[in-house]
Amino acid sequence: MRKLSTVFVAAALMVSALQGGIPAARAGGAETFYLALGTSLAVGFQPNRGETSKGYVDVLWRRMAQQIPGLSLENVGCPGETSSSMITGTHPHCRYPEGSQLDAAVAFLHAHPAQVAFITVEVGANDFIGACLRDTGRLDRACAIDVLPRIQARLTRIVDALAAAAPAVPIVGMTYYDPLLGLWGLVPGGRALARADARIWADLNATFATAYGDAGATVADVAATFQVDDFTDTVVVPGRGELPVNVANACRWTWFCSPRYATDPHANAVGYRKIADTFNQAIQAVLP
Repeated sequence: MRKLSTVFVAAALMVSALQGGIPAARAGGAETFYLALGTSLAVGFQPNRGETSKGYVDVLWRRMAQQIPGLSLENVGCPGETSSSMITGTHPHCRYPEGSQLDAAVAFLHAHPAQVAFITVEVGANDFIGACLRDTGRLDRACAIDVLPRIQARLTRIVDALAAAAPAVPIVGMTYYDPLLGLWGLVPGGRALARADARIWADLNATFATAYGDAGATVADVAATFQVDDFTDTVVVPGRGELPVNVANACRWTWFCSPRYATDPHANAVGYRKIADTFNQAIQAVLP
């Protein structure tokens, strides 16, 4: 079995290395912006392709541009980023003149007062997976108990900094889909692993929901969209047979179960659209 604990970060770092370690900011000349912070998901990572224009940020931007004429995108996301390195700027493959990804976002907000329509944030899973996923595919509960409060504190700090720089701008952060559900039927003992990991993954998403909610941000509940807790309902997946709906969604909407890119946790094109749909619904509820 591959060392799953390295897959989340290693695949993402490959992208940043190909890009010379400098995350690209994509913005036009218009006066209204969508500001995105995040990790490899925010820059649309796809295996063997690197950064794409089909990630959830890009899909969401194109949709919102139909509603907000002239909307431009400022994406400061960086593959492999953690909630810690987003604040400190210590990620070895991400370099920002301002110091860190959060510093870059705050500087952008200060430089464009009253010009940012909304902000999205996606970060934290790399911290959790990097620390708590063992090579067996099992998440360590004791590790989660230790790590999650620190992730929550950092998410609160990130949202507070953004809100202080742009008090009236809606901020939307996401919960996470659970790619480890794909272990079901993929490895020996995969069903038990998927169920055990799902219980700990629920703690991760509860941490995100609490952190964002308490800091005054809106939650895009991607976990609910992917139905991560639903082992009861089933669907038939070609080549896999009848699966619980949460497992099926993990296999259909990410690369984790694919023969060619097995255990790659990134969303595929369909998954990125599902994430964008979830953000869109959350943003519609808070736009003035």
